[in-house]
Order: sequence, then C-alpha cells, then structure tokens
Amino acid sequence: MLFVPFDFSALYLRDLERLRRLFTLVPEYLHLRDPVGPEINYMDYGVQLGRRFRSLKLWFVIRHYGIEGLQHHIREHVRLAQQFAAGVRDDSRFELAAPAQLNLVCFRLRATDRADQDRTDQDQANQLLMERLNRSGDLYLTHTKLDGKLTLRFCVGQTNTQARHVERTWRRIQEETGKLGNS
Repeated sequence: MLFVPFDFSALYLRDLERLRRLFTLVPEYLHLRDPVGPEINYMDYGVQLGRRFRSLKLWFVIRHYGIEGLQHHIREHVRLAQQFAAGVRDDSRFELAAPAQLNLVCFRLRATDRADQDRTDQDQANQLLMERLNRSGDLYLTHTKLDGKLTLRFCVGQTNTQARHVERTWRRIQEETGKLGNS
C-alpha cells in the first residue's frame, strides 16, 4: 500500500509503548538509559529499522507523492477494496472470510447446500478457482487459511489501479466461477 515494492511495510497500532517494550534491545538489568526518557531510540520500535535503507525507501515515496498524494492513493485503494468487497457480498456464491478494513479482501466460495459437501470440497473448489485465474494471466490471487478454510485474497495496492481494473477482476472471478459448475 505504500508503493515500496520489496522489503518494507507499515505497522498500524494504538499502543506505541507496547511495541517499544517488545523490541527493546537493552535488558532491564543493565539500566543504561532511562527507558521512558524524552529521547526516541528508533531501534526500540522494530526489527532492523535502519538496515538496507528501509526508511529511505519510504522517504523517496513521500518525496515523490507528498503526504497528501500518499493519503489520496491509500484512501482510493481502500475505497476500491470496499467496492470489490461489495461485489463479493452481493454474489450469493461467495462470502467474505474477514472484514475488509484496508486494501485486502479475504473471500471464498460458499459451501453448497448439498449434504455431501464438506470443507475439503469447498477448499478444493477455491483452490481450483485460484489456480485457473492465476494460470489465465488476467489476474493473480493469493490464499491463506482462515478458520481452517482455504481463503482467497485480493489486494489493491498498485499505484495505477483504477475502478475499471477492480471491476474487470471481479467479472473474471465471476466468469471463472460459472465455469467451475461445468467441470
């Protein structure tokens, strides 16, 4: 979401002190510095924050887009993900596997009403759908397991993604799902 293609991510949290306690490298018994002092030691806020110029990557992105431009893109990606999630909710063949809060939508095919349909069959159907879509080259989905069920993941994050791309992606998923019934 932050347009840094590799080896960088942002972490959103409410309790910064908890994160600092987790990553503090100075053991309590040494008391080399006041852990609640006015200084901010960024090494206490994440693993390897300064290595491989991770912070420099974000600096270049902010310099290019500006804070307002970056905010615009993030808000647009969240909006597009919500648009995709609405399509999932509106199609009775699918279900959202988790709330779509940022730019990631986790969804899956619903289990059919047949009594012999079990989780394995549902997982296989989702796996087959993902493989067919990925093989087509039209789009690429990833997957995870949520509540023990194979779940497809759609993420909006490329800088030039527009509503038409999301709409075309959803149509392709619906088309390929329709073909699954005939295989």
